[in-house]
Amino acid sequence: MIPIYDENRPSKRPYINYMLIIINVIVFFFFFTQGFRTFKALIMEYGAIPALILSGRRLETLFTSMFIHADILHLLGNMLYLWIFGDNIEDVLGHVKYLIFYLVGGLFADLAHIASTLLSFYTSPVYYVIADLWTPAVGASGAISAVLGAYMLLYPNARIRTVVFYIFITIISVPAYYYLGFWFIYQLLMGVISLSGITSGVAFWAHIGGFVFGLMMVKAFNIKPKRKVIAKEEKAYRPVRPIVAPWVRAPLVDVHVEPERVIVMAYMPGVEESDVRLSVSEWEVIIAAERGDIRFYKHLVLPVPVIPRVVDLTYRNGVLSFVLYRLI
Repeated sequence: MIPIYDENRPSKRPYINYMLIIINVIVFFFFFTQGFRTFKALIMEYGAIPALILSGRRLETLFTSMFIHADILHLLGNMLYLWIFGDNIEDVLGHVKYLIFYLVGGLFADLAHIASTLLSFYTSPVYYVIADLWTPAVGASGAISAVLGAYMLLYPNARIRTVVFYIFITIISVPAYYYLGFWFIYQLLMGVISLSGITSGVAFWAHIGGFVFGLMMVKAFNIKPKRKVIAKEEKAYRPVRPIVAPWVRAPLVDVHVEPERVIVMAYMPGVEESDVRLSVSEWEVIIAAERGDIRFYKHLVLPVPVIPRVVDLTYRNGVLSFVLYRLI
């Protein structure tokens, strides 16, 4: 299964998540363009080598290794997961706390990988362990696993659009707890197998450690998901129930799409601003108003996704106008 996107849009732009993705891409292509030998040498220099870490040397590689990838598929896979799941965690934590969470989660994941290498002394042939001790660990997957752990607790029921390869290629929507729970069980299974000395080149215990770190941080600090507020800047609107009556009119509605926002205007003469009820989701707007025998109701599908927060609402001369900022 390969995730495509989650049906859980953040309320603000995830600038730190963008920055992390850009840095990872730039570092990879900078290393890649240096030639094969130099590329391998740079991985050895900036990757986290357990034997050196345990001897107290090159501790900075616990962080530099998070921004290095072994090949293009390694990079694309990690960045896909970071793109899908990272924005919501940044939305909850805020920009600075998210960056700290990401880096510390990656550090915890590296330490879990090193600990699993030491544990292998008791479970696998010595020559496998020695090879692992001198193999550099690289990649953002440990830090991203921390993001996944936090996401599963914060948004267990968020829907994940997923490509499934089974006879035919199809796209399904599954809840996050199912997708990420299955992912974690797979990491655990492969992690246990790796302790026997059967290697695959994947640091499964880094994934496990990062995921557990994300779970622990959410629980330890009692982090709560950000509620999706449907409101004007100062006041909330009542939930909208469909108005069903012979005299209900559909208002004339005009939608203007701009690079960063969507302006909605509806002609509803004869009511007051206090009579207006709005309900906004990522792709839909419901506009309703009722005053005496005058009733309006309109279910509008938007041409682009928006942040479900109404701003700059006005009602003048029978024209309702408000702004919705676009999701980027």
